[in-house]
Amino acid sequence: MRYAHRLMRGTPTKLARFGALFMAVLLLATGCSFVTGSDSTGAPTTTTADTALTGETTTAATTTPTESTTAPDSTAAPTVTVGAGVDPEVADRLVGEVDDLITATEQLRGLEFLATPTITILSTAELADRVAADVADELVPEDLAVDTRVYQLLGLLDPGASLDDMLVALYSEGVAGFYDGDTGELVIGGEAADLSPYTKDVIVHELVHALTDQNFIFNDDYQAMFDEQRYDEAAAFQALIEGDATYFQYIYLQDMPLADQVSAAMEELDRLRAAPSYSTTPGWLLNDLSFPYETGRTFVADLVESGGIAAVDEAYTNRPVSTEVVMHPARYEGGEEVLPVTPPEITIDGFDTLETSSYGEWGLRLLLTNAAPGVAVQAANGWGGDEYQILYDNKDVVLALAFKGDTTDDAFQMADALQGLVASLGFGEPVASGGGVAYNAEDGRYAYLNRIGDGFVFVISTSASAGAAAVDQMRVP
Repeated sequence: MRYAHRLMRGTPTKLARFGALFMAVLLLATGCSFVTGSDSTGAPTTTTADTALTGETTTAATTTPTESTTAPDSTAAPTVTVGAGVDPEVADRLVGEVDDLITATEQLRGLEFLATPTITILSTAELADRVAADVADELVPEDLAVDTRVYQLLGLLDPGASLDDMLVALYSEGVAGFYDGDTGELVIGGEAADLSPYTKDVIVHELVHALTDQNFIFNDDYQAMFDEQRYDEAAAFQALIEGDATYFQYIYLQDMPLADQVSAAMEELDRLRAAPSYSTTPGWLLNDLSFPYETGRTFVADLVESGGIAAVDEAYTNRPVSTEVVMHPARYEGGEEVLPVTPPEITIDGFDTLETSSYGEWGLRLLLTNAAPGVAVQAANGWGGDEYQILYDNKDVVLALAFKGDTTDDAFQMADALQGLVASLGFGEPVASGGGVAYNAEDGRYAYLNRIGDGFVFVISTSASAGAAAVDQMRVP
């Protein structure tokens, strides 16, 4: 399983689980009640954390797990693997605490485990080694080097910056535990005598992943989205998965005694202070990493408010197909579809294709990070569909984008925003070319944009000759 960066290539989903580093402060910053069900008339009912955990509310939504040949067995003892660096007595105590969290998560989410989760307890050093191995296995330095060149071209990374180094640092710091969808394991650190309030909160988040993965069996479909480079669709689905876990994690957190909530917040702050890469990572990248959790949580909250927990369950079948509908839940509920755009099929002598995919609304908003204030949100809001292709050789990169807006005005706004971005990056003045406008920077960089009606094509490259070759093969959608 992989994780969908809206601007970057897919990187590991299991690494996205390490993103808990970014979440507890966001969790504690929100104090709200949660709509978790509906009464006999279909009206939503507000449920506090206490009633969500105990199940004592008489109007809570009920759900039906996906059919399986495995009968639910909530009494079976979990399979436990203990690392060599963990005290067996500590491991036994932690297993008991996790077992209580399993029961709490089932009551909270309204689903039962079809098989008791496998629990792997590792020492701090063993957990760090496990994370490092996953990072080394899943991140592809050669691909990230190309991404780095693209983001430097777009002004998102400084010269000399390395996306690979940033991601390795971010994913390796402050990991409390994660759910591995490939193996079905809940992996946690086991050097503390007891689970802290923060760690319990993280484990509930991961248990929701394990629970939904068992009931809705989405791992293979999710992997296929990456294998087929359907990155915006994968990002949208990941927002559902992470938003689901984060939403119910909020409820669990709010049910904690106030002292434990404070303790969880303080531990999270300590972890942030101990993570130097967090303060040196560009804001757009942190926003991208936070998107599935925070925007996903808002998306899930809207589903629950409109249809109870059953609406969240239904979303695993009627999946969000773009980041647009995650960002605008009313569009998901209204069944808004992605406008078809023919993917670029560019070939340039000496160049290879890294990927052909879709940025989606969220990706284009990030791409416009360095545009004038307020421009990115307004321009990306009119997204109807897009397809892009990234090509590279041992020196240069080309990004070719075909875009279709919901309306002609929407296409004009996005095209204008991209022209403003190019101008801000020092490409010089535009000149008429082939029905559009071309930019030829003194240092050899090149950009081109041509709009007709509700569609346009945009090319940006470190090489004028490669960029012009791409333009010759592009057609406005």
